[in-house]
Amino acid sequence: MKTAAVVYRSRTGTTRRYAEEIAAYLRTRGVASQVSSIGECDMSQLADVDYLLLGCWTNGLMVVLQHPDDPWLAFARDLPPVARARVGVFTTYKLLTGTMFAKMRGALADKAPSIGLELKSRDGRLSERDKQALDEFLARG
Repeated sequence: MKTAAVVYRSRTGTTRRYAEEIAAYLRTRGVASQVSSIGECDMSQLADVDYLLLGCWTNGLMVVLQHPDDPWLAFARDLPPVARARVGVFTTYKLLTGTMFAKMRGALADKAPSIGLELKSRDGRLSERDKQALDEFLARG
């Protein structure tokens, strides 16, 4: 059975809810999925997963300068290189994601050079489009 780790940083609970919905959907596709916040994550267990999804709320000035917050960046900095897992990123936001995905990819560049999925949600709910993107992500390996 394939396995996934969904690791998130949430400020208000919206990103946590999104992470939980992502993991629940993966389970319906036969992927054993665990959810944890960056503070609870056991990084040693990440080496054995098939899929790693990393999420953070969008920090910034609503329409410009979007970026992951400092605790998420520290987590990304401490993350061991991801050799085995396919990696995706996700975020929640109020108005725009702007440069959020570019900043997340940049923070993970030396850890996970290939990001195969980007998901975003305003309300922390998984949309039909998100489900389709997850299905495509799973189908690629």
